Amino acid sequence: MYSTKPLFRVKFLLKVAALQPSTRNNVSFNTRFAPKRQMKVYAHKVTITLRDGTTHIVDVPDGEAILEPALAAGLDIPHDCKMGVCMTCPAKLNSGSVDLGTGMLSDDVTDMGFTLLCVAMPLEDCNVTVVDDDDLLEVQLHG
Repeated sequence: MYSTKPLFRVKFLLKVAALQPSTRNNVSFNTRFAPKRQMKVYAHKVTITLRDGTTHIVDVPDGEAILEPALAAGLDIPHDCKMGVCMTCPAKLNSGSVDLGTGMLSDDVTDMGFTLLCVAMPLEDCNVTVVDDDDLLEVQLHG
């Protein structure tokens, strides 16, 4: 005689397993009820053109200013205070967008595309050109 009891148990266990998220390797196999998530960007690609004309691409972690990863990559970028006050690390933002946080640049100067690498946190992939701090001073004084 054929018993359906073991088959019923297997079907029941499969249903329960489908409703329970798996903890094996921290992977959930049940995505039917999982909320849709946007992928978090962990780094932005920043193309930096130095004063000598050389171009470098640096991965800047999300929420971090451009200067530190650029220095870690061996780029020679003038800097001093690293707080956006001394203005020795100016750059022209050619494309993309950055959050200046606590930088001391006025709105009219940032509207012209200037930024400070020590406080500029990329919000997306961007392209910057390092400029002389005298150029920034000229713009600030004479608009």
